[in-house]
Amino acid sequence: MGTRYGAREHPDIQGFIVCARKVAEAIGTPDVSDAELSRFIESILYGEKEAWVCAGMGLITREETANLLLAHLETWLMDRANKGFPTQGAWDLEVFMPVLEEALFG
Repeated sequence: MGTRYGAREHPDIQGFIVCARKVAEAIGTPDVSDAELSRFIESILYGEKEAWVCAGMGLITREETANLLLAHLETWLMDRANKGFPTQGAWDLEVFMPVLEEALFG
């Protein structure tokens, strides 16, 4: 069945964790565990935001789904580390978008 945007029935959580770990390192918050990353990812995909359901129904695009996860990941990591948000352009997280889309949709 898959989603409207790919053949996967479910996203590749392990692939997303690998990418999320690189995001954490880029931001300077590398001390997050794989279990914490997995719980966080699943909360966005299947919890209150229901990102996976919305993507499957075509309510949000591949890019919007990846951007939603990336934006929430950035905020969560910054909050978790008690870091303030840096000035615009302190890091370029857009480079992770293709990898996130691949982990999500194949």
